Amino acid sequence: MTSDDIRTEIRNLVLHHDAEGLALRLPKLTPAERATVAAELPSLLSAAAVGWDAFDQVTGPSEVLMMVGAATIPGPAGAATWLMKRDVNPRWSGAPSPHRLVKALSGRPVAWRADLAVRLTRRIRRPDDRVVPLALALLRDVEATPPDHEPLVAAWLSAVGVAKDPLTPHLLPKIFEAAGAGRALVNETLTPKPSRWLALAARTLPREQIIAGCVSRFLLGGDAQDLRFFVRLHTLVAPTPEESAGRLRDYLRLLPTAPGPVAELAWQQVRQARLDPADVAEAIEAMTFRQEAKLAVKGLTWLDRDLAHHPERVADHVTALTNAYAHASHEVRDRAVTLTLKHAGHLTDPAPILEAAELLPPASARQLFERFVEGWTSDFTPGSLPEAAVPGPFPTSGLESGPPEEIGWIDVEAWLAAVTREAQTNPDSLKETLARRFGEHLRPVLYDAPTWHSPRDWCTALARELVNPGEDPGPPMSRPPRQRPSYRKTTSEEQRADAEHAFPGLSGDLGQALYDGMVNLAATAFQLFPGLRTIVPLHEMPDYVQEEFLRTVDVQTDLTDLTDLTDLYDPKARPAPAPWNRLPHLRECARPHAFLLSRLDELLRAAKAGALPPVLLATPTRADGHLDPETLLDRLAVCADSGREPLPLDVEQALLRLPPDPAPDLAERAKDIGSAAAAVVARWFERGAPPPPEVELTWTLDLGSRVVPHDDHVLDQRGIANVRWQPVEPTGLAHLDALLTVPEMRPFRRVSRHFWPGMTPHHRELAAAHLAIGLIDRFDPPDIAIDDLHNLALAEGASGPATALVLAYFLTVEGDDAVPPLLQLAAKGALPAAETGRLLGLLGRRTRYEADPALPSLELAARQGAHAEVWTILRHFLAVFLPREGERARRPHTDAVVLATDIATWAGARGEIPEVAAHAKKRGSTSLTRACRSLHQFLTREA
Repeated sequence: MTSDDIRTEIRNLVLHHDAEGLALRLPKLTPAERATVAAELPSLLSAAAVGWDAFDQVTGPSEVLMMVGAATIPGPAGAATWLMKRDVNPRWSGAPSPHRLVKALSGRPVAWRADLAVRLTRRIRRPDDRVVPLALALLRDVEATPPDHEPLVAAWLSAVGVAKDPLTPHLLPKIFEAAGAGRALVNETLTPKPSRWLALAARTLPREQIIAGCVSRFLLGGDAQDLRFFVRLHTLVAPTPEESAGRLRDYLRLLPTAPGPVAELAWQQVRQARLDPADVAEAIEAMTFRQEAKLAVKGLTWLDRDLAHHPERVADHVTALTNAYAHASHEVRDRAVTLTLKHAGHLTDPAPILEAAELLPPASARQLFERFVEGWTSDFTPGSLPEAAVPGPFPTSGLESGPPEEIGWIDVEAWLAAVTREAQTNPDSLKETLARRFGEHLRPVLYDAPTWHSPRDWCTALARELVNPGEDPGPPMSRPPRQRPSYRKTTSEEQRADAEHAFPGLSGDLGQALYDGMVNLAATAFQLFPGLRTIVPLHEMPDYVQEEFLRTVDVQTDLTDLTDLTDLYDPKARPAPAPWNRLPHLRECARPHAFLLSRLDELLRAAKAGALPPVLLATPTRADGHLDPETLLDRLAVCADSGREPLPLDVEQALLRLPPDPAPDLAERAKDIGSAAAAVVARWFERGAPPPPEVELTWTLDLGSRVVPHDDHVLDQRGIANVRWQPVEPTGLAHLDALLTVPEMRPFRRVSRHFWPGMTPHHRELAAAHLAIGLIDRFDPPDIAIDDLHNLALAEGASGPATALVLAYFLTVEGDDAVPPLLQLAAKGALPAAETGRLLGLLGRRTRYEADPALPSLELAARQGAHAEVWTILRHFLAVFLPREGERARRPHTDAVVLATDIATWAGARGEIPEVAAHAKKRGSTSLTRACRSLHQFLTREA
């Protein structure tokens, strides 16, 4: 055939993707025909690429192009390069058939094909490389010796096997050294019969080679998955003691740190060997050092058997025993203590034992100290409860502190009192101070906000109102429709010069248009982000820029000269805005937050009307928010003498801060003042404060699409704690009654939560109830911090389920930081211990919050004097937290019972806990069962 005929024939086969035809035709080409086809490869590649569908992974030209190139390119190096080209063999194309490729290359010399096979093999990097099937097929076809290339071993093990594989004698012995081999064989099993590679290795390789290879592979390290195959192969071979004798030092090296299955295998080999005493001590020490309780128990069992025959060796095993004292497993620690006491008579130096006993739970350590320390007493005397904190007097701060820098509730209340007082006695000095601390730069961001959610904003607005009365233009939606100035049609020389400076490479209308667009974009940014006005000095910009900004920003002006931003804040230069209200929607706010903002709104409106009272009634007299009734009467008298009535919400806040049991004569003294506000206070004194809310917690389960009642027999951590309380008898004061009412939906506005305990200093449970709403919910927890718990602990009044829920929550998430509030509540006799324990157990069972982090904190609280209260918590906690019938016991269950045993000892507790008794009566010897038996025996001891 002529060269043209050959080219045409091969081209047709390639374009028709006829791989079978090429596999038959290519081996028959003569050297000259191969050269002709090789010269056409670039054009064939271009022709095949036309219309190549990237999603056609089966019939694409990848395979036929690989066949033509490999069969016609002269040298093996060039052929290997062609086969690895991305545009010939892309990753997304279908995998080529290695058998057809091998058949297409069958016309080449054996040495040539062997060279190509070796070159392709050296390019393997991962078992799933696309070149792996072809490289293996070529190696098998020519029966070439594989190169020493580690990735080849894992690739061969992962590939489809063939019967009587010629590569087996070369590659199988390398599985003990090649990286990735163990992971490739991870699914090999021994049962019901050895799988393919296990059986092949055991049948093919010498026993000595298998044993040596497995041990060397163990010593190289790796995780349990990497070594699983070799563990099973070692188990299948089952070395005899004689075969293992020469490797005992290697097996000993594996005991302390190798993965669990490897360590257990090594223990079996060491255990059946004849070891000298030093090796026995080393092996047992290594076993008790391990984290796995199963292996540590085996080590202790071996120790007991060794001492049964050689009790004088107990000193050699002290390190193993002290290792076990620090073990995480209660079973291991208990066995170690038992063995120590059993062989204590042969211990000559108990110092290491006593030093390590500090690592044990107190109940276990007590046994060792009683045995080895003469005259030691087991009585532990916990500390005493701290004195209940006595709040100091409420600070009288000046105007130089507080907002806008500090917005703690004490700072805000003191600042409001000072502003109200100074507004009557020294208004000029007040105005000067406020103007310096609350500058004009705050106005744009403040007044363009439709609502104010933070007390800081309301304080800022009050300060600005006193500095420049009437400057508030109202929210943007309340301002009259703006009169847009006519758009500038002419361009000033200044504007042209600025455009040429900004875009020096552009001249004429294009540069001017780009510059005008940039100015308009900046003006739009000013409208969308009012905060920019506090940063950008607009008054320093050219007149045309200010005009463009004022044209875009929503302002109202009647003037033709639109260059002065202060017109917006000048009540004489603009029409009055429509009536407005910057209070957020009350349904969004927690009730205390809405109460606080409404009170600040009331104060601001009084300032706008020039009707500020001479003094605020609600300013506390104590740092916890308490208001002395005598001081309240004095303030009422001051207001009555001035002829101004106190603000209604100020009166309601003052009532909330009064102590619950007023003196009998206070009501008559309030009536004698004669004002309307004094009459309200007198009725409050006669009636008394409302009772604390009777909070009820109900649990529901969040199933995603719906919420259903929680079934306690189902373990599910999607529980929701719903906080409700019974309606309180109305007081006749609207805002106060709203505060005492359960919200209809979960509120999301809780910015002022640190104010709440100070707003209700004698109603702790009311503040806690509002904090607890939404605390355990399907959503992320609401804004709440450990300081809120501290504030609750400082408040007075009854404590109930809401306080208990907040405390239990912080014990799980904050740990030791929740101990001081717990101690403070205990010192006041206000700790709801039983309810806290019950809710702590429910959090562990029904929610994503784990209860076990609270255990060390409870122990710390007990050591600091709250042991009786902590015992009450743990008693009710165990009744809920311990596993029910059919549930699996976990380590936290045992930890809780062990801690309860220690606390019960300190508190001298008695009385059976049914849930603990049920576990104590179970058969078996689990850690939980033994711990429950110990606690049950102590609680039911004879008097």
